[in-house]
Amino acid sequence: MIRITHNLDKLVKHLNAIEKQIPFAAAKTLTVIGKQAKSQLGSDIRDVFERPTPYIANSPFSTVATKAKPETIVGIRDQASRGASPAQYIKEHFGGGIRGSKPFEMLLGGMGVLPAGWKAVPAAGLKLDAFGNPSRAQLKEILGALRTGLRVASGRGKRQSLQGYFVVLPGKTHRLSAHLSPGIWRRIERSGRSVIIPVFIFVSNANYRDSINLRKIAANVIERDFNAVFAREMVNALGTAKG
Repeated sequence: MIRITHNLDKLVKHLNAIEKQIPFAAAKTLTVIGKQAKSQLGSDIRDVFERPTPYIANSPFSTVATKAKPETIVGIRDQASRGASPAQYIKEHFGGGIRGSKPFEMLLGGMGVLPAGWKAVPAAGLKLDAFGNPSRAQLKEILGALRTGLRVASGRGKRQSLQGYFVVLPGKTHRLSAHLSPGIWRRIERSGRSVIIPVFIFVSNANYRDSINLRKIAANVIERDFNAVFAREMVNALGTAKG
């Protein structure tokens, strides 16, 4: 004869402990998954952008989930103390389409230099900073020269030159500039000779493809890691409860 019995009270107590710890483990899991998605987003940004500035490279964020609010948000910072936010700078890379105007382009448009709907693309004569962006000093120089029409003396002795900027507008066919692409050009005059170099070329549109898919990033991280992370956090939660 064999007697079969059970310890139902102990089992119920164990199941109740599990139920109580599920919200805590879930919140911890969501926070970890959010951080992993944030890390992957940062990696994708570094792959898409050549030498991104710290302002852009450090822009991904994730929030902390709680038992009261079991969710985590992953994205690009969309607020800035001044100027455009990181999300505004790179939004076209998430949704595709025509990119918005940059502050410099809006200034050019206000001066009547850049036609509506056109963009200014850096050319060979433009100085770039360590991150591959236009030098602020040269942008300031270009704007000042275009406003005043003045030329600036540079260098000394035989190396002295006069430098200035001029604009070729789309559709203009002046005989002296008909062979030049629309844009902003720098003229350097030295020892009776003149050289022109493009600093910006005007293009009628600047389309971007959808190169960063945030939904896909999140889905891949969830599929790859969620079950393992939740199991680990559940064990941790139950261990804490026993203590």
